[in-house]
Amino acid sequence: MLRKPAKLLLLMVAGLTIPMSHAADFYAVAGAQHSRSVKLLDVSGAGHHVGAGYVINQDWSVEVSAESLFSDAENKGITSLDSDALTLAILGKTKLDASSVFFYRAGISQIKHQASFYAQPREVVAADGKTVQVRDLTTVDDKLVHGVFGFGLEQNFSDRWLGRVEIIRTFKNDEIGADSLRLSLGYRF
Repeated sequence: MLRKPAKLLLLMVAGLTIPMSHAADFYAVAGAQHSRSVKLLDVSGAGHHVGAGYVINQDWSVEVSAESLFSDAENKGITSLDSDALTLAILGKTKLDASSVFFYRAGISQIKHQASFYAQPREVVAADGKTVQVRDLTTVDDKLVHGVFGFGLEQNFSDRWLGRVEIIRTFKNDEIGADSLRLSLGYRF
């Protein structure tokens, strides 16, 4: 799960809330997301995220978040899948009206993938001379750095509370990546 990234994020949030002279510039967000892998594996599933950010000015923010992309992956030949990420992103913002903001994000994400799946079938000649198809169980346990791009809408409910809906693409190359739809609730300190 998100044990190490969540602990790191909690420490960062605690550190961010200490300088109370600029407390209104800090915020926290948490929510749910649904992700779908791109090309290499056909997997989709629910996940969650928690993050903290700092408002640089009315047009820019920086945000760090811990995410679980596929905590509940639908089984499509994959026996298990766990993809946890720690992401650093910058957000550009454009005010649409008094309470709505369009934003986009760009950043980097370190994703730890742990998966088990059956490889493509291969033919093997059995001891009796017959040809049979065999599928080997393959395991993956790695950490990769991915790029992150996305955009969304932020709705301010009050001076402190906000809601977000956004679409995010996390990618390593044309074969490795995920598209996510994210819903978040946030609080400004």
